[in-house]
Amino acid sequence: MTDVTNPLIYGYAVDEDGTVRKLNWADVSKAPVQSAGARVWVHLNRLVPAARQWVSEISGLDAGITDALFREETRPRATPHAPGWLVNLRGINFNDGDQDDLMIALRIYADENIIVTTRALKILAAEDLARSFDAGTPPPTNGDIIAYFAERLVIRMEPVVETLADRVDEIEDLLIEGDVMPVKSALTPIRRQAIALRRFMSPQREALSVLGFDEGALLSDQNRLAIRDSQNVLLRISEELESVRDRAQIIQEQIAEQRAEEMNTRLFVLSIISAIFLPLGFITGLFGVNVGGMPGVDSPYAFTTLCLGMLGTVGGLFWLFRKLGWLN
Repeated sequence: MTDVTNPLIYGYAVDEDGTVRKLNWADVSKAPVQSAGARVWVHLNRLVPAARQWVSEISGLDAGITDALFREETRPRATPHAPGWLVNLRGINFNDGDQDDLMIALRIYADENIIVTTRALKILAAEDLARSFDAGTPPPTNGDIIAYFAERLVIRMEPVVETLADRVDEIEDLLIEGDVMPVKSALTPIRRQAIALRRFMSPQREALSVLGFDEGALLSDQNRLAIRDSQNVLLRISEELESVRDRAQIIQEQIAEQRAEEMNTRLFVLSIISAIFLPLGFITGLFGVNVGGMPGVDSPYAFTTLCLGMLGTVGGLFWLFRKLGWLN
């Protein structure tokens, strides 16, 4: 259950000599955590009211940073905000029971001395970073942390997109083999997920592009190169998602066409049967009227003659339909 008084998820300070100190809420809640020669990472649950209060009143950061870190709706972006950067990135939602949002936001403010991140739902990239701090091997600079987040968020998208592509392949194979007719509804969640993922891909690529070509002091050449690599991976994922979406659309159209063709075939068979039995029904109705003067009433061969005539009619209709090409 969430502690409504403690918004701190992770807090770490790295001294000049590389010593990593773990911070608790008591360490950070009373005063700004920046200190000479130390780098600090504070990771907050933005749903806890005390988190916003700390950022706006105690951390020493300005109101623009507070607004960016706690805004409800946000798209991926990267904006310089002296003396650092405001960065919003998106990652896959791997939380059980929280799949209403397929992608969840990680909001970041970073300068050379402090990096503050906020989230609503658990995001695995932050868990990975915390493990590196716990192991005493954190990224050397805050610029490295930004590059680390970009890489970890993007790298976890690849298996998800590959799974979507595999599901489309399976449905496509069923359609080609023809043994089992795929269900159109099986494609609906795939297309919905592909669309939801692609919604944030373009702005996330733009955000990484801005970071990857920044000439400021926060990011080193190596950081920029790593971010551009993440951007290229994201571009490949975007292209794969577009392929998944387009293939799913084509398969849906093929299923609809195949079902329409099967329906037309069934209707055609029913039409042929109706065309055959319509004259037979007319003949039996005509000879079934109970009035005087019906031919063959007193003949023992009348029924046989009628049956042979009806068979002849059926044979003649089959010959006519084949000659017209209806039975080919």
